[in-house]
Amino acid sequence: MSKKRQPLDEFYYHEALDRSYVVAQIIDSTLLTHPVIQKHRDLKKRVSNAQQLIVEAYQLIGGLEMSLFPPNDEELPNPEIKE
Repeated sequence: MSKKRQPLDEFYYHEALDRSYVVAQIIDSTLLTHPVIQKHRDLKKRVSNAQQLIVEAYQLIGGLEMSLFPPNDEELPNPEIKE
């Protein structure tokens, strides 16, 4: 059964941004701090490099999201308007 592909909307990009952030945080809080990883320099370097690649992907996704879906000026607060 063939599934039609849905167009990638802003939500998909934001979701990918969020998931890449979560993965980078999990690597930092659970893997880089693990005693086995801390003990072996080569492992620590590889895990750190993997985290760096995820962070770079996060930044690229954020840039794509901003360029494909720029903020609507009408949604931004105007500091000159006093309510």
